[in-house]
Amino acid sequence: MSGIGGAYVLTSGFAPNSPGQGGGGGAAASHIDPVFVPTDLFNVWILSTILSLMAGLFPAWKASRLSPLEALRR
Repeated sequence: MSGIGGAYVLTSGFAPNSPGQGGGGGAAASHIDPVFVPTDLFNVWILSTILSLMAGLFPAWKASRLSPLEALRR
């Protein structure tokens, strides 16, 4: 939920205040609404969970294969 709130805070400050700013030549909206697709949010959550588990489990598995003396030498 804090990520969704952060997206609204960040996007509210990036739109130009007047039509002359921004280099587009046309009138710009004063606020850009972020779009949240539930399936994309779920996919990102799954991907980040898998990558976090791999980042924690792989070094632990590798360290568990070392003898205690060899681990102390490194």
